[in-house]
Amino acid sequence: MVKLLPTFVLVFLLFLTGCNAGISDKNLSYVSPSDVRVLMSSGAGELFGTELRTILIDCRQRWEFNKAHIPDATPIPFGHLQYKLYELDHAGIIIVTGQTYNDPVAIAMSKALMELGFKDVKTLRGGFVGWEDAGGSVKTEE
Repeated sequence: MVKLLPTFVLVFLLFLTGCNAGISDKNLSYVSPSDVRVLMSSGAGELFGTELRTILIDCRQRWEFNKAHIPDATPIPFGHLQYKLYELDHAGIIIVTGQTYNDPVAIAMSKALMELGFKDVKTLRGGFVGWEDAGGSVKTEE
């Protein structure tokens, strides 16, 4: 009985402190390509004030972005997020896109932005591939 008490206390403390209420997949908000078109064209960031704007972030590597990307997307590769945060100073709504459906990099970028305190972060369902499949325009630079 004496040996069980410290174990019980340890398990109880781990239960209390180990249950992290951080960002999970349940916190993600997905938007369709048609929703993105509306948000980008309507200046939906104005709902938050005239200085805030909707920003579409492409979190793919720069060479992927240069090959083809969604017009008006801002390239911020996931590994460069900490160095490019200044580009999000006037962000109202942030939409993150990756390459494809359930892109782990886009999901990680969305979670990282939420952990950094950005309130209105959305993830483009289908990513760049979903955008193309929905008939969205694509800009190429190569």
